[in-house]
Amino acid sequence: MQQSVADLYHRSAAVVDLSCITHNLNEVRRKVPGRKIIAMIKANAYGHGLTRVGAHLAAEGVDYLGTAFVEEALELRKAGITIPIITSGPFSKFQIGLFIENQIDFTVASVDALHLISESAAFYKKRVNVHLKIDTGMMRIGIRHSNADQLFAAALKVEKQVNVVSIFSHFANADSEDLSFARLQLERFLEAAHFYDKHNLPKPLLQIANSAAILRMPESLLDMVRPGIMLYGYHPSQCCKAEAKLLPALSLRAKAMYFKVILEDSTVGYGRTWTASENCRAVTLPIGYGDGYSRGLSNKGQVLLRGKRYPVVGTVCMDQIVVCISDGEAYNGEEVILIGRQGEETITADEIAGQLGTISYEVLTGISQRVPRIFIDKKRGQNNGI
Repeated sequence: MQQSVADLYHRSAAVVDLSCITHNLNEVRRKVPGRKIIAMIKANAYGHGLTRVGAHLAAEGVDYLGTAFVEEALELRKAGITIPIITSGPFSKFQIGLFIENQIDFTVASVDALHLISESAAFYKKRVNVHLKIDTGMMRIGIRHSNADQLFAAALKVEKQVNVVSIFSHFANADSEDLSFARLQLERFLEAAHFYDKHNLPKPLLQIANSAAILRMPESLLDMVRPGIMLYGYHPSQCCKAEAKLLPALSLRAKAMYFKVILEDSTVGYGRTWTASENCRAVTLPIGYGDGYSRGLSNKGQVLLRGKRYPVVGTVCMDQIVVCISDGEAYNGEEVILIGRQGEETITADEIAGQLGTISYEVLTGISQRVPRIFIDKKRGQNNGI
């Protein structure tokens, strides 16, 4: 007999349903027929678990995995994942050998970086894959779009050492109601890429579409796309929600570990920020801001117990929170939902983000490493912890 998920952990857990990620990937494919897919799994796969999610997406046939930094890519290689990986962030010259030895693609944002890579490639006697980053208005990394021909020309001079797989840029606000700036960015990007047509050269693959653009800007899909947050079941913003049916893959759970009655006029927690207006029952959960449940949810957050919503009372501690269940009932060891569904009620990362004045990305990636990830596949009936 298969164990229930609640039997797989003792204190708290982030439970990831891989079948939801498969569903969301299929929604991407429905929106981008024929395009190559770079599945973004940076920041511990948006909090969902880097290597297990990476292996799952590789098995589902994505063309690339995308990380921010080489350290993440190395974890994937150590886990036996062999499909192409691109890192989108900056790197140190001392890390270049790690890229080459582990067949990890570079993002190149400057002529100087390109020269360092080509010199190292010559030393290793290898031709390495790179993706040239063009800044069309994000102002993070990337050569300015008006100067992009300098980077393209430099890459041609070292083509024996460097294979330019793609050129790409990143939208600043494709998740906004007003898409005028995003369209300007796309125009700048395509104008820069026209370098190859002007010089009658084979053009690298073009990529600029993130989750928001996949959902709202079909003209931006080009050759490759980079879905991130939508793979995990969340829309980048409200104005994207009508464009795809996504299934949140992660639920955050904890077990009630202590039950008590709080007497009228008693205060709860650090700073005594909540006072009981009457006698009430309460449970303590072994999860706190050290696990990624934000202190900003003090006296704001809600949880689900037996399918009902109950408030978090007092200040969120590093390791524990207190939940007032009024005259409700609970037993030690009973499962409580902080993100996810129980009965007819659902608490989403979007709801929590709204309470905190942030976005679902931060809520999900903030779930700390000390919270074990448990992987299930409801379609296949599989439960596996890490």
